[in-house]
Amino acid sequence: MFTDVEGSTALLKELDADEYANVLEKHRVVLRKVFGENRGVEVDTQGDSFLVAFERATDAASAASDASQRLADGLLRVRIGLHTGEPVRTSEGYAGLVIHTAARICAAAHGGQVLLSQATRDLTAVEAKDLGLHQLKDLDAPVRIYQLGHAEFPALASRFFSNLPVPATPFLGREQEVEQVVGLLRRDDAHLVTLVGPGGTGKTRLAIEAAAGTPECFPDGITWISLSPLDDPALLLPTVAQSVGVSDTAEGSLAERLTNAIGRRRTLLLLDNVEHLLPRAAADVALLAGAGAPVVLATSRERLQLQGEHVYPVPTMTEDEAVELFRTRADALGAEVDANGAVAAICARLDRLPLALELAAARMTLFTPGQLLERLGTQLDLLKGGRDADARQRTLRATIEWSHDLLDEEDRRLFRQLSIFANGCTYEAAEEVCAATPDTLQSLIDKSLLRRREGEFGPRYWMLETIREYAAERLGEAGEQDAVAKRHAVWSCNLAEELVGMSLRRVDDSVGGFPEELDNVRRALAWTWSTDELDLALRLGPACLSFWSRGYYRDAVSWLEQSLPVSVSATPVGLNALRAQGVIAFHILGDSELAGRRWAKAAELARQLGKEEELELIEGGLASVVWEQGDLERAMQLRQERLAQARMRGDRPREASYLHWIGEIFGELERFDEAERSLLEADAIYRELGEEGGRVNNLHSLGDVALDRRDFASAATLYRETLESARATARSTPRHQAYCLAGLASVLAEIEQDEVAARVWGAVCAAEETLGFRLLPRERRRYERHVARLESTDGWVAGRELTLEEAEVLVASALAAAGP
Repeated sequence: MFTDVEGSTALLKELDADEYANVLEKHRVVLRKVFGENRGVEVDTQGDSFLVAFERATDAASAASDASQRLADGLLRVRIGLHTGEPVRTSEGYAGLVIHTAARICAAAHGGQVLLSQATRDLTAVEAKDLGLHQLKDLDAPVRIYQLGHAEFPALASRFFSNLPVPATPFLGREQEVEQVVGLLRRDDAHLVTLVGPGGTGKTRLAIEAAAGTPECFPDGITWISLSPLDDPALLLPTVAQSVGVSDTAEGSLAERLTNAIGRRRTLLLLDNVEHLLPRAAADVALLAGAGAPVVLATSRERLQLQGEHVYPVPTMTEDEAVELFRTRADALGAEVDANGAVAAICARLDRLPLALELAAARMTLFTPGQLLERLGTQLDLLKGGRDADARQRTLRATIEWSHDLLDEEDRRLFRQLSIFANGCTYEAAEEVCAATPDTLQSLIDKSLLRRREGEFGPRYWMLETIREYAAERLGEAGEQDAVAKRHAVWSCNLAEELVGMSLRRVDDSVGGFPEELDNVRRALAWTWSTDELDLALRLGPACLSFWSRGYYRDAVSWLEQSLPVSVSATPVGLNALRAQGVIAFHILGDSELAGRRWAKAAELARQLGKEEELELIEGGLASVVWEQGDLERAMQLRQERLAQARMRGDRPREASYLHWIGEIFGELERFDEAERSLLEADAIYRELGEEGGRVNNLHSLGDVALDRRDFASAATLYRETLESARATARSTPRHQAYCLAGLASVLAEIEQDEVAARVWGAVCAAEETLGFRLLPRERRRYERHVARLESTDGWVAGRELTLEEAEVLVASALAAAGP
């Protein structure tokens, strides 16, 4: 174990020498106590660092956990690195590569973080998060690093990253194929390499093994991206963006932001299972491969038919490799078999397909090779596919069929029902939707029909896509499709309501693991619209609204379009649906007429149901419609009535909200002093309540008032402060960013910075189109008074190619050049 204090020099500058010495000594006392309690031996200490040895990895992990907890609230942020090995003992202590490795692992950590090497992780049972392979300073080979616990920290201080999955079984044979694929990846002219073959040939394993053999070629990292959970080709680029750390909710063209982000990176993108997204996804793969420095390694059942594509047909295993794989997998299950004629015949009958061999080897605990061969032959004869089916696919299908038929009834039931999930599921979800038990889930994992991976919020269970497709067919044959799909949709609704929930006033940040379940929610919505379970669809949309408001505007608009023709029931579900329709129509589409109609129906229903709180929110929306449609006096009257009521009952959040709206109306009436007073009063309440979302919106309104009264310096300051506050408090959304940039473009147009103003306004206009939202018409007209003359100019056209982030940079430069 190495321990070290992060930022000790900076802390020493803050404290005087005596104070720092006192803090450091207390930290040493705590650590030495922890070492002693966990049978650790202090080998060396220098400054604020310790080197400690343990006889057992479990003791070291326990000490690291204890130390991290006991020092969590102190001034010193201690990072800890653990590695296991045999050092060389010298007269002055320990030496050797194991010591250097432990030190480098510690140095890669952040304060409060505990990192473990693979060697240590394998010897402990602690809960650890796989952080992938990292190239550490002065070490020749990458090290797979784990983090103790699941707390969030910045990226490790390493020079190389890889999230290649760690296969549960060793890679056997295929040395020649690995060498050939590695050779392709190292070629300067190969930016797209596709491994092609039928399902079950081991394309994924070969791709992972080849990628792992090329870290020196890709100093900016290797990223594995599984595409099998995706049903829509349009989701390929958002999935890649999420994997490489490019925000999918930021403004501007995702394709441009993604290619700009990776264009100079010498990185490898492993796109696993592309075939079901073809042909539409081929253009997006070409975009990635043509970005510049990156190399794309794809696995697919068919070639992508793209220029510059290097196709590598993945062969089946040789006879010797197939026999070795079969025997090794069987031996791992405690069923030793001889390499006799029956084993060779099994491998030949299965076309030496790795997946088929693994599934068959799992049955050696039940049958002898002869018995297995007899039953396998019968099943294959009975289950041949059609004449137009690929022969290897027919063979793999027969293998899955045979493996399925040997399951007991409860295992079969769970197997087919788990196919309802997209992108896998948690244990809790499998339990709720499919009545999974630890025994049945473990049984499917043991039989290679289900796999486990570590998700951001714990383990997830998933199937290879070929197997999931087969399980889905069995679900339909069993007549359980609708019943299981309904349970899945109800679960999705409950999850969305628990983690997100709808709000008309702000975007909730407490979404937990919801993004990881987005594929499941989309699948649930698709099913509800295709059946008569429309109440579930109407319930699920409002539950997702706050999440969609972060930038998933097209999801929201799609739900609105499908929900409008549906007859709404006089229930709380119907009320929420009407409210959500109004929110999407008004705030995302800028359609006040549609919003007014839906909110009017919602108000009627709220009165009928006696939902007073909901009625007040809905009437607030209707007041916004009145404001948007130009009846400012009536809008003012409605807001002031509600303000008085809020003050009478001491409702400070509502009071701030109404003051905000009143300030906006005063601004529209050009009563600027009254507008500023109202907005500043709202700001004080938002500060008092710690309500950052409301305060961010209020700052923007102050900027609008300054713009309208032609105080351009103050307007620019307020718009920029709004952007910074939103980003600092995780309240920034693409719409919000566009509003601020529209205001800043207006300021630039008024201070004779027409070229930059045109570009920024062009970026805002393009963002509306690409992301699927519209500025409120009344707000848009405010900015158009300043920038409309710039539309269709060369600067405006050029600006439409910019991301909103790039537009922000232009604004900062222009304002800095303009001076005070």
